[in-house]
Amino acid sequence: MSQQERNPLNSAMSRRQALKLMGGLAGMATLAACAAPSAAPAAGGGEAAAPAGANPSLLVAHRREYFAEMETIFSDAVKAWGAENNVDIETTTVAAEANQDFVPKLMAEVQAGNPPNLVYHVRLVQLLHANNALEPVSDTVAELIDTYGEPAFGQKNAAQIDNEWYAIPYMMSGGGPYGRRSKFEEAGFDPLALETYEQRRDAALAMSDPSANFYGWGLTYNTGGDATGFIEHVVQSWGGHYTNEDVSEVTFNSPETIAAIEFIAEIYTSETYAPMIPPGVASWNDSSNNEAFVAGTIGYTNNSASIYAKAKDDGNPIFEDIVRLETAIGPTGEKLEAGGGGQFNIPRGAAHQDLAKQLTKYMLQPDIFLPISLISAGLFLPAYDAYYSMDEVVSAYEADPNLASMGRATLGTHVGASWPAQPNPLFDAINAQAVLTDMMAQIVAQGATVEGAVAQAHDRIITIGQEMGMFT
Repeated sequence: MSQQERNPLNSAMSRRQALKLMGGLAGMATLAACAAPSAAPAAGGGEAAAPAGANPSLLVAHRREYFAEMETIFSDAVKAWGAENNVDIETTTVAAEANQDFVPKLMAEVQAGNPPNLVYHVRLVQLLHANNALEPVSDTVAELIDTYGEPAFGQKNAAQIDNEWYAIPYMMSGGGPYGRRSKFEEAGFDPLALETYEQRRDAALAMSDPSANFYGWGLTYNTGGDATGFIEHVVQSWGGHYTNEDVSEVTFNSPETIAAIEFIAEIYTSETYAPMIPPGVASWNDSSNNEAFVAGTIGYTNNSASIYAKAKDDGNPIFEDIVRLETAIGPTGEKLEAGGGGQFNIPRGAAHQDLAKQLTKYMLQPDIFLPISLISAGLFLPAYDAYYSMDEVVSAYEADPNLASMGRATLGTHVGASWPAQPNPLFDAINAQAVLTDMMAQIVAQGATVEGAVAQAHDRIITIGQEMGMFT
């Protein structure tokens, strides 16, 4: 079931390949046709001349957060910098996940010559770079490293390509497995002693009480970032992976992957585990488990820190009962802990690039970043070494073991989705096309066999690669 590839890692996809890749051909072409090109930026990404007497203008696009208050804090800080520097700022929120519509829209705006001046987002650098949609920013990153120390491994892994930075590290995303401590303990379990996926599954079943509208297993397999991350981590924890190390062969259809998917499939299809599955879980989106957790109807889930932050911000009584568990392990016995986060990106051809870089440096000043970070309850954690010795961060971690656990996890050195390979646009594309969640839907909703669904997903990965000029 494997297929060899010619691996053009350094060649950009054609526009047609990119459109097919993102599944946005019609919408993206329409957007590109309708977009009005802006005045051309100065050569070399310099400053375009503003009309006499007018302030320069920046459009800053930032991802939509599942914790809406964070959007306001971010936007207010950006606008405060604009007011201090006589720059007119407009902010806009964009889709939170790569499998939504933001990437094709941004690529269309780059093609039309009218991109935002600055973008804050997560997990998009490899794909945008492969399509020549980003400006290099190594000069700014070098200044920030001189000031704040080295960025986390996850930032280097995502944003440094061929020794050139194509995004400016901004923040690390807290998150991981969360549970209701009291519910675990009432069922006879110490949540911090449950190391494996099997142990957590069994504890989730034991704590469940459908008659009281309480379900232990708060994880979905439906399309979205949470489900993709869950399935992907289980596969890797069983020893499966998408490709080999040099991305010359698709290796997804393996005994390890099949065993991992059998583990997940049994949870959602077996009568044994039915009492721990919340009603409607098959149609959950990335906000549904947040809502169920803070409503007190599920006992265990995996999520960004938005769950923790929302419970804290609302004064929800369950906040004091939340425990962050360590990263689960599978049969390999390895804790595959990765640190991911967000970056500032300057789209190719954006006007006022120097001003955009000044803005990013302002957003990373401790007096600007730390208030956002410390209020966020784990949503925005530091991305640079020096932050971790600052008094405010040390005190916050000492006061909140859950926050400290999130912080430690962000410093993990697991390469992530591409393991054992280095990051590559192929893996962003697999995520964007919802390969893993489609596979699970085939098994659970359509009755496909695990072996058949894994084989079909394997073939889809080859097809995606072929659209990118790989596996030919």
